[in-house]
Amino acid sequence: MVKALFFVVRVIWTVFVVGTATLMGAALGFGGYGWIGAVALGTVGFGIGALLAANPDVLIELLVAM
Repeated sequence: MVKALFFVVRVIWTVFVVGTATLMGAALGFGGYGWIGAVALGTVGFGIGALLAANPDVLIELLVAM
């Protein structure tokens, strides 16, 4: 039961972080460079979000440092 709960929390965390990073990248790209920028920076945001979702300690350290 605990393993299943941990798995569900991990999936929710991953979807939230990757989705947020992708959305931020796409919004910044669209605002500055149009559709091509949205696609490019959305892809970059997806990659960064995936890295941060895999290592939550890094994201927490970044948020605390701000």
